[in-house]
Amino acid sequence: MNLRTLDLNLLRAFASIYVERNVSAAARREALSQPAMSNALNRLRRSFDDELFVKTPRGMEPTVLANQLIKPVNEALTILKNGLDQQQKFNPMTAVRCFRMLMSDAGESAMLPSLMRGASELSGQLTFEAVKMAHDKYAEALQSGAVDLAIGNLPFLNAGFERSHLFDDPYCIVAREDNPLLEDSLTLKSFLSASHIAVTTGKADALVDQHLSRKRLKRNIRLVVSNYHVAVDVVAGSDLLATVPQMIARSAKGVSMKALPMKIPRAAVLMVWHSVVHRDPASLWLRQTLLQQFGDRPAKG
Repeated sequence: MNLRTLDLNLLRAFASIYVERNVSAAARREALSQPAMSNALNRLRRSFDDELFVKTPRGMEPTVLANQLIKPVNEALTILKNGLDQQQKFNPMTAVRCFRMLMSDAGESAMLPSLMRGASELSGQLTFEAVKMAHDKYAEALQSGAVDLAIGNLPFLNAGFERSHLFDDPYCIVAREDNPLLEDSLTLKSFLSASHIAVTTGKADALVDQHLSRKRLKRNIRLVVSNYHVAVDVVAGSDLLATVPQMIARSAKGVSMKALPMKIPRAAVLMVWHSVVHRDPASLWLRQTLLQQFGDRPAKG
């Protein structure tokens, strides 16, 4: 026989018929119809070129070949079952696993401290890694398993991807604590009169500029930086303003927050994963953990 062409489901049928010595009883054991079990037996006979089970007054008696096969078949089924059972279980108290998550600097600041506090009692061999890469690399990294999931506002990940909403985060203005602009409510006029820092990652500046362009207005941008943390550090020692997610501003030192003098959409923070890991127990545990810690928490402001 050719093992490469053998349907492994037939091995379960073989083992059940061997135990029950009756096709109908074997069918009930495997939750199959009697014709389906009879068909499985016929396929087994063709595959092994042997009757395997012969009708007698005492039931279906195994042939010499069937008696030779039953031990290795049962051993193979046991190995396969144990492997699948292990795959279907994930114990964070004993697991050895590194979870890799695509995150922005804002996501790292807002989520990693809380995540690691919650993980402090888990297995010492359960680790986490925040990963950064260009957006055009996200799909390949998720599909290949190089990373477990991505967190952020990620509308470009569509076909083949699953997603779950974590929370919404509003944008705000940050200025140094003694900036005169903070003495009163920040008006659109004072906002436009100030000098600003723009951040090339994230959507805050694009949303602000889109809003202003509709009114034929424009900010005075004096500095462009690559991430929100750098912007906040510069703001703390200057008269510049920056528009950042509130989750960045809340953890910043030396700056104060002000409401934007305009309405722009909040940042929808999602976690996104590829469908190939949708039922993976370890991936499921990670997603459930993130949902429990961060899911649908009320936004401030």
